[in-house]
Amino acid sequence: MKKIWTSYIGMVAVLLVIIYASIVLGSLDLKFIEIVKGIFGNRTGSTAVVFDLRLPRVLIAMFAGAALALSGALLQAAIKNPLADPGIIGITSAAMLGNVVVINFLPHLFFYSPIFAFAGGIIAFLILYLVTKKYDMSPIFVLLVGIALNAIFTSIIKVSGVTAVHFTESTGLSMKTWEDANLLMGFSAFGIIAALLLGSICNMLGLSEKTIRSVGFPVVKARWGVIIVAVYLASVATAIVGSIAFIGLLVPHIARMLVGTNYKVLLPFVILLGAAMLLLADTLGRTVIQPYEIAASVVMSLIGGPFLIILIRKFGKIYGH
Repeated sequence: MKKIWTSYIGMVAVLLVIIYASIVLGSLDLKFIEIVKGIFGNRTGSTAVVFDLRLPRVLIAMFAGAALALSGALLQAAIKNPLADPGIIGITSAAMLGNVVVINFLPHLFFYSPIFAFAGGIIAFLILYLVTKKYDMSPIFVLLVGIALNAIFTSIIKVSGVTAVHFTESTGLSMKTWEDANLLMGFSAFGIIAALLLGSICNMLGLSEKTIRSVGFPVVKARWGVIIVAVYLASVATAIVGSIAFIGLLVPHIARMLVGTNYKVLLPFVILLGAAMLLLADTLGRTVIQPYEIAASVVMSLIGGPFLIILIRKFGKIYGH
């Protein structure tokens, strides 16, 4: 228990440091007093940068990171796949395709773009499930089919010629406004609250099928309920920040090493760690080679790619592939 509390306190401290660094660092260096004024007081000149540009970007990174990390944790619990990540198995690219529909044909419904993204994500998971269920959704088969789906949906997006989508993909979290922040926070709040209520169910799904059924637990309904929340979280985040892979893969595994496998304890920690990780990736991307930017998705790929290879080697041996 002491380790858990220490991990939580340390994670909160790290997140606060990253938030401060993200607000302070940039092409325009700001002092602490300017930050305070930008948030609570006079919003003119350099202080306006804090409220109008950096603060919404920080909030978007945190909420998107938390949503994607929670999505990965829930998917890993629901389908018992340690390699599950919404960005790797095609959910986020399908969610982006849902955005294409809005931008191309229904621009007046842009406020509801997370709903269209959610529809795309659900379609992607249903295809994944139908193709891999005869293999009992083996982690390696899910990964391979997911990569194929990701390639298909991404190709459709590329050939659609929608410049707004290309802009979102290439710039990541840049040029985001309070409108984007409010949209993401409003839609993701429902999913985050729902995810936190699923801790006990995720713990049950971690048991063997025989044990679960012996106590009369509605395993099928519970599993699909968790999956729907997971897809919703990933889709909502993708609708605002574009496709960002590996957060849903990295964060749950790191969190388990720090606070254990009890999902009641794990899921809140995943929120903090996911928020910190994407915010750190975005801060590094926009500061290391100023005045240019590296998209947060690229930074996460540089970190997550090697991690995925390690996991494939580890779990590939376990599942006999």
